[in-house]
Parts: sequence; C-alpha cells; structure tokens
Amino acid sequence: MTRTRTSRLAVRGLSKTFTGQRALADVSLTVAPGEVHALLGQNGSGKSTLIKILAGYHQPDPGAAAWYDGRPLALGSAAAAHAAGIRFIHQDLALIPDLSVTDNLALGGRYRSARWISDRREAAAAQALLDEWEVKVDATAPLRTLGQADRTMVAIVRAVRDGVESSGTLVLDEPSAALPPHEVEHVVRLVRRLRDRGTSIIYVTHRLSEVFRLADTVTVLRDGRVTGTRPVAGMDHDGLVAMIIGRPLGDVYPEIPQPLDNALLTVEGVRGASVRTLSLQVREREIVGVAGLTGSGREAVTDLIFGTRTRDGGTVRILGTEIRPGSPRDSVAHGLALLPADRKGAGSIPGLTVRENVTLPAIRSGRGRWLSIRAERREVGGWLGRLGVVPDDPERRLATLSGGNQQRALLTRWLRCQAKVFLMDEPTQGVDIEAKVGIYRAIRDAANDGAGVLVASTDNDELAAICDRVIVMRDGVAATSLTGPRLTSEAILEHSIERVTTKEEHQ
Repeated sequence: MTRTRTSRLAVRGLSKTFTGQRALADVSLTVAPGEVHALLGQNGSGKSTLIKILAGYHQPDPGAAAWYDGRPLALGSAAAAHAAGIRFIHQDLALIPDLSVTDNLALGGRYRSARWISDRREAAAAQALLDEWEVKVDATAPLRTLGQADRTMVAIVRAVRDGVESSGTLVLDEPSAALPPHEVEHVVRLVRRLRDRGTSIIYVTHRLSEVFRLADTVTVLRDGRVTGTRPVAGMDHDGLVAMIIGRPLGDVYPEIPQPLDNALLTVEGVRGASVRTLSLQVREREIVGVAGLTGSGREAVTDLIFGTRTRDGGTVRILGTEIRPGSPRDSVAHGLALLPADRKGAGSIPGLTVRENVTLPAIRSGRGRWLSIRAERREVGGWLGRLGVVPDDPERRLATLSGGNQQRALLTRWLRCQAKVFLMDEPTQGVDIEAKVGIYRAIRDAANDGAGVLVASTDNDELAAICDRVIVMRDGVAATSLTGPRLTSEAILEHSIERVTTKEEHQ
C-alpha cells in the first residue's frame, strides 16, 4: 500500500496499549502540505500518546503504518521523524533560561561557525533568523528576561532554523495554554507565516477560538479513537464542542441559580496595581463575572480583594465585617476563598498529595493534639467523589492529576472550609471541555448552597453563559455592568475595547 504526494503525513491503523489499557485504537490521520490541522480532545483522549509516537518516545502496537511525502516513515523512531522534517514544540519548550536566546537557538543543532565560535557572528546570525520570522527579540538577551510568548516563538524558530519549513511538519502541543489573549496573537501570526511558507502544522489546543482562526481541518479524539475529521469551514462552535464531548452544548452550561438580596461581599473604592478604583457587591447565590482586556485591571481584582496584592486604599467587607488589607489569613477566617490563575505556582503545592492540598487552609486535629490521617483521608475522599475528581484517591500527588481535576480538587478545599464567597481567576484556563463542565457545575453547586462567586476571566463566552451579571473593566475602573439580554460575549468584548471618538463626532 502506498501514499500519494497529496499528503505530507499519513498515518494508518495506529494503536497503542499500556499494560492492558488501550490509549489509541486504530487511529488514522492525514495532514496535507501547508495545512494547519487541529488535533482536539479531552485530557486522556490519546492526543499526547499520538504525539509521543510520532516523536519516537513510544513504540506503536504492531500493524501501524505511516508515510511522509509518499515515502514510508518508521513510527516510534525519533531519528526517522527528524530526518523526514517533523519537528515538535512540547509544552515545556525545552529551553534553558540561563542561556541567551542565541545559545537556545543552537540547542539540538549546531552553531553557525565552522571551526571556532564567534559570539558576535553567532548573535548576528541568530538575530537575522529572528528578524526573518519577524520575532522582535534581542538575540543576546538571556532567555529568562523574555515573556512566555517570546519564549514560545524562540522555540518555534529553533525548530525550523535548518530550513525545513517548506517541506516540514511542525507539531505544536498547546503553544498558547499559558498565554494571556494579547500574547496569543504573536504566536498566531508566526503560525500563519509558517503555513504560508508551506509548513504543515499539527496544532493541539483547548482554545476553540484558535481552531476557527487558524485551522483548515480538525480531527477529534475521544477515548483513543478518532470520532471525526472535518474541514473547519462550515463548522460552528456548538458543533465542534459536541464532537469533542459527545453530547450537545446545552449540557455544558448548567442552569444559573436565582440570587438573593443579601450582600455577602462588599467592595468599596478598592485601588492598587492596575485598578484605579473598584466598587462592587456579590449577593448570596449570585455569580458575578469580571471581564476586561489585559491591563484593564481585571487581572488584579481577585488578588486585591483577597489580600495577596497590596491595596492602596478602599475596603472589603464580608457580611458587613471589614477584612484587614493585605491579610489572606483574615480573608480565609471570614469566609473568602481564592482560586488564583496560577494554579501551580500560587494555588497549590503540586508535590504534596491531594489530601494535603485540600486540608492545607484548615487542618483539623484528631483526638487531643494529634492529627488523624485516616480521618483526613475519609473526609477528603468524600469531597473528591462529590465533585467528580478523577481519580478520587486522596493520596495521589496533585501534580499527577489533569489540569481540570487539579482545579476541582482545589475547589473542594474551599467547599470544605464552608467559604461564603469564592474568588476565581481564570478557573477553566488550560483545561479541556469535559473538565470545564465539571468546574461550571461546581460553581453552580457552590452558589446553590448559598455562596457568592466572583469569576474573573478572559473567556467572554464563559462569562456570558454562567454569570448573572458581568462587570467590564477598562482603564482601571468598572466601565459598565451587563445583565439580562445585554449580557452577551459580543457585548462584553465591545465594552472591553475603548471607543475612540472622532473629531467629527466632537463637533
């Protein structure tokens, strides 16, 4: 059996079994020259296993076959993939922060100098390469001084530096997962330039907006099997979600509870960081959203209220009792809970067990002064089961859970503490659709139980679907509040962007 040149990469009958568990079952994939092919699926659907087989990290089960530009390709061989022109950008990027951009570009390859290394010539060659790809980065700068988007682009340029772009294939594994929206634009532009030069791209992401902006074709995996491959043209968001989760979009967003009049959280004149002034209330059973572009103040709201950022003024009250500024301990004591955007760095201790992370804010003693690990394990296990955390083993290290299950585990921490108000910053960032469903339901359940919820997010569709009202931040202040029929993702975006009045309108 042979492949024609109409495909850059063709994979047929690919399966992979790990100790009795089948991670991939008879997967076929075809990527055309110059095509952006989105590979989608929930965590555990088989995407990572497929990528690792292409990269040579895993061996496939017998019976699989692949071709590259019509020639047989040995699956499970890193050397064969590299020789064919397949390059990989993994989530960790494989860069060294202490080295310069120039040295990082040379990693895995070689310097330009033939006999001896000239720092000046190497830096000049590296800068010319960056300029060619319109990556505005100083080649002599230490990598650690770069933002995450610039680091991602350095990794992409390194992958194509040896001239494989016109005949190569680039596999990008969630390149935007850790990026705010304004930085995603830089990566999107670079991917488009690669596509225009003829590079084939396999693009893995949980951000469906990027699929519609970039991809020509989409393949969806579920439980290790391909559930469909379709052109992106003609598809809509709801249909794509249904392909991924296997049920209609209507099952994604739960019914919003009816808020009561009792104000749980009152914020008056709070200012600090990028917030010039902010006043708001969150009532019992109410879900309030905070939207805004990066730099609008939206990204600082939850930290200023909770006390993990220093306030320059203003007051925060829970049921009328003022919380001491800059005191997370006082916030927790009065019923405030925070799920920060940086889940790994600021919201948890990934090396500890799920049980230890859940009980961290309120460690309850056993008999006398002794802790009872058995009692903790039993209590935490009940909470994990209630929120559908998989696996529901309290003794698993938190780092071994998927992103969505980590987020739900951290949510159990505050439910256990009987928090009155939940502050959530980007609660579904970097998690798959199925995990989002679980988080939305947990938010709804917390509100149904009488808590108030404040959600800061860059996902306007999410805010419009799960919130009673949304406060839109602009230039450090609350520009507007949207409710009822006015609360749409389009309206949130419109009010997030400052309108420039023309000279004629002034007159």
